[in-house]
Amino acid sequence: MEIPDERPIWSMSGNELLTALDTNEAAIARLQADRIRMIARLDEIGHAQHLGATTTAELLAMRYRLDRRDAHREVKLARTLPRYTTVSAALPNPAGPLETPVLRPAQAQAIVLTLETVPDRVPVENIVVAEQQLVNLAQHLSPGELRKAGKEIRDLLDSDGPEPAEEKAYERESLTLTDADHGVAFRGFVANENAELLRSLVHAHARPHKTADGELDPRSREKRQADALTTTLTIAAAAAESGAVPGVGAKANITVTIDLQDLTAATADAIGHVVYGDALSAATIRRLACDAKIIPLILGSNSEPLDVGRAERLVTPAMRRALNARDKGCVICAAPPISCDAHHLRSWIDGGETSINNLALICRRHHTALHAGHWTITITNGKVHV
Repeated sequence: MEIPDERPIWSMSGNELLTALDTNEAAIARLQADRIRMIARLDEIGHAQHLGATTTAELLAMRYRLDRRDAHREVKLARTLPRYTTVSAALPNPAGPLETPVLRPAQAQAIVLTLETVPDRVPVENIVVAEQQLVNLAQHLSPGELRKAGKEIRDLLDSDGPEPAEEKAYERESLTLTDADHGVAFRGFVANENAELLRSLVHAHARPHKTADGELDPRSREKRQADALTTTLTIAAAAAESGAVPGVGAKANITVTIDLQDLTAATADAIGHVVYGDALSAATIRRLACDAKIIPLILGSNSEPLDVGRAERLVTPAMRRALNARDKGCVICAAPPISCDAHHLRSWIDGGETSINNLALICRRHHTALHAGHWTITITNGKVHV
C-alpha cells in the first residue's frame, strides 16, 4: 500500500480520498498494535513503579489523560494477548508492509477480553477453535458485533451454560436515587430479561420525531431516551390507576428466538437470542413464557420466516382476576398482584395446563428462585402450599 503524493485534501477525487484514508487506517492500526506491545513490555518490567505510579494502568491514565477504566482495559489486553496466538498473528506486523490488517486492535480487544470470561472448566482446545472462528468473523464484524458473537460462543462452550452467570447478575441488580437540583439523578444495573425489557421500552419511545414544521428532531439521543423513560413510567402509572386487572396488559413485548427442541429440553447450554442484549438461557425463557403472549414464528434453515402463528395469551384476564382474588399476591412473600407473574406449576411447554389449578402468583424475584429449585409449590383443594 503506497502513500499517495501529498496534495491538499480539497483537490483529491473520491477514489484518491479513499486510498489515502486506507493508508491512514493501516498506519493507525500498526501504531495501535505497537502500542499494545509497548504497554505489555512496560508492565512486564514494572517501570510504572519506578516513576511513582501504583500500576501501569495508573501511569497510562495520568500520563495520557485517559479514563482509568480504559487504561485498565488496555493493560489487561496487553497482559493477556500473548496467550492468544491466532489473534496476535492477525494484528499488523511492525516489520511487514503497510497494508490493511486482518485484525484491528479494537477487534482484538473485543475477542480477547470476551474469551477471558470463558470458565476454566472449558477445554483449552475448544477455546483455540473459538479464537480462530472469531478472527475469521472479524473480516466483516465490528468490535461490538464481535463481543456479542464471542458471548454466544462462550455460552455454547460452557457445558453449564449461561444460567449460573444469570443468577449472579440478578444478585447485582441495584438502583440508587439521589436528589438533584430540580430533579433526581439515578444509577443502577438490571440483568438479563429485565435489561432487555428496559432496552425495548426505551428504544420504542426514543425514536426521533420531526417537529411540527417538518424539521429534524432537535433533541439529543440522551434527551430522547430520558423522555422515553418518562413516557414508560407515565404509561405504567396510568395502567395501575385505570382499574384494569393488576398484572394484565401492562407488559412490553420481548422478542426471543430459540429452537423448540432446546426450549423443551432446557439443557444447561441451550440459549435463546434477544434483540438488544445477551443471550438468555432456556430456563429463563421458560420462566418468561409462564405469563406471556406467545406468537410462534417458524424459521427456515437460513433464518427466513416461513410461518407466523396467531398470538395466544396463556393467562387470560379472567384467569388473572381469579388468581388475584385467590392468592392476593405472591404466595411466597405477599408482594402485590401488580408485581407478580402467573407461574405454571407444571410448565406449559411440558404439557401443563393453563388453568387455575396449575397456576400461582409469584413475584419476579421469587419466580427466578423458584425456577432454580429453591421452593416447591402445590395446590390442594384450591389452596396453595409452599
